[in-house]
Amino acid sequence: MLNGMESAFIMLGAVLLCSGLLLWKTNAARNRIARQDPIRDLAREREQKSQSPEALIHDMEVRLFDYGREVEGRVETTLTLLDRLIMDAESEVTRLEDLLSVSRASSTSEPVNQERLQQLIAAGLTDEEISRCLRCDVEIVQAARFDNGTDREAA
Repeated sequence: MLNGMESAFIMLGAVLLCSGLLLWKTNAARNRIARQDPIRDLAREREQKSQSPEALIHDMEVRLFDYGREVEGRVETTLTLLDRLIMDAESEVTRLEDLLSVSRASSTSEPVNQERLQQLIAAGLTDEEISRCLRCDVEIVQAARFDNGTDREAA
C-alpha cells in the first residue's frame, strides 16, 4: 500500500497541519485579547447597570433627596424672611403707638377751635364725625352743641 516514505510525508503533513491550526488558534485568541478595551467594557457594563430597575430607583432616590434639601433650604429662607418682617412690623407698631399717644396728648392739651366746631355743627355733622374731624372728645362736641342750643334759646 503506502511505502514508508509516503506514510512519513503524510504524518509530517498531519503534524504540520495540527501545529499550524494550534498556532492559528492561539494567535487568534491573542488578537482577540489585544483588541479588548477595558474602558469600553467598563462603560458598557455601567450602561447596562444604569438601565436596570435598581439603578433607576437609586437615581430617583438621589434626585428626591436633593429636591428635599432644596425645598428645606427655601423654607428656611422664607421663615427667616418672615421672622425679620415680623420684627420690623412690631417695631413699626411700637413707633405708631408712640406717635399716636403723642398725638392724643397734644390734641387734648390744645383748645378746640370753637369757630370751626360751630361751622361743623351748622353743616349738620354728627357728634362722632365732628370729634373725628377735630380730633377731640365727643363730650366736647356735645357740650359745644348744648351751649350753642342754650345761646339760641336765650336770644
